[in-house]
Amino acid sequence: MAETPAVRAAPAAGRLPGIPAMLAGQVGYQLRLLSRTPRALWLAIIAPAGVLALRLGGIGHHQGGHPGPGSPVFALVAGLAAFGLLNTAFMTHAAGLVAARQDGVLRRWRLTPLPASGYFAGRMTATVLLADAGGLVVVLIGVIMGGLQLSTGIMAGVLAALTAGAVAWAALGTAVTALVPSTEATFPVIGLVYLPVILLSGAFGPFPGEPAWLARLVSYLPAQPLIDAVAVALRGAGTGPGPFPGRDLAVLAAWAAVGLLVSVRFFRWNPQRPSRARRGPA
Repeated sequence: MAETPAVRAAPAAGRLPGIPAMLAGQVGYQLRLLSRTPRALWLAIIAPAGVLALRLGGIGHHQGGHPGPGSPVFALVAGLAAFGLLNTAFMTHAAGLVAARQDGVLRRWRLTPLPASGYFAGRMTATVLLADAGGLVVVLIGVIMGGLQLSTGIMAGVLAALTAGAVAWAALGTAVTALVPSTEATFPVIGLVYLPVILLSGAFGPFPGEPAWLARLVSYLPAQPLIDAVAVALRGAGTGPGPFPGRDLAVLAAWAAVGLLVSVRFFRWNPQRPSRARRGPA
C-alpha cells in the first residue's frame, strides 16, 4: 500500500496538537499501513508460524508437561520468533523507507508540521509493535504444539527480549537505507546483511561445522543474542523466567545505539538522482 502523508487540520485555536497526540496519530497511521501490507504480515507472522508448526510436528513433541531444559523446542521457538522479528523490523522496515524515499514521500513528510523525530518514533514504534506481535504468535504456537508453559514472568521476559531486539533491528534497518540507492537495490543490499546473520545465528537450528572464532563473532551480532534471550525466558519452569540475559540485552542495546547514531548522521530524505556522467546521450 502506498504511503501518502496527510496533515490533519489544526485545532480551532490555531495551534497544532501536542507531541504525544501527533506521535499517537503517527503510530496508528503506520500500523494501518503495515496491517494492509500482505508481505509484511506474511513475513512477520504467517511464514515463521507455519515453519514452526511443521518443525514441531517433525520433532513429535506433544502436550503433557513443560519440555526439559535440554529440549530443542526452546531454541526452535526462539529462533523462529527472531526470524519473524527480523523480517519485520529490518527487511520490511528498511524496504518501506527506501520506497517512501524514492517515491518522494519522505520529502513530503518533511514539509509537514510533524517533526522528523516524531515521524521516525512513530514509524519505529509501529514496527516494533508488529514485530512483537509476530514473535508472540510464534510463542503461542510453541505453547499449543510444543507443550511450552507460560506465566506472567515468562511472558514479561519474552516480551522484553523481543522488544529489545526489535528496537535494535529497526534502528539498523533505518541506518542501512543510507547504503541503498534505489528500491531495485533494496533486497540485494539488505539480503547481504540479513541472510548470513540469520543463518549463522541458528534461527533454523544449529549451523554445522561452525568454527569457534565464527561462533564467537556471531555472538556479538544482534541476532544470536536475541535468540538466546528469548530462549532463556522460555525455559522458566512455569513460575518465572530463567536467568537474566544481561549480556544478550547489552549487546542488543549497543546495536540499537549504533543504528540510531548512524541514522542521525547519514539518513537521506531525498531520492538519489542519477549523476549526469551516467546518463546516456540526449
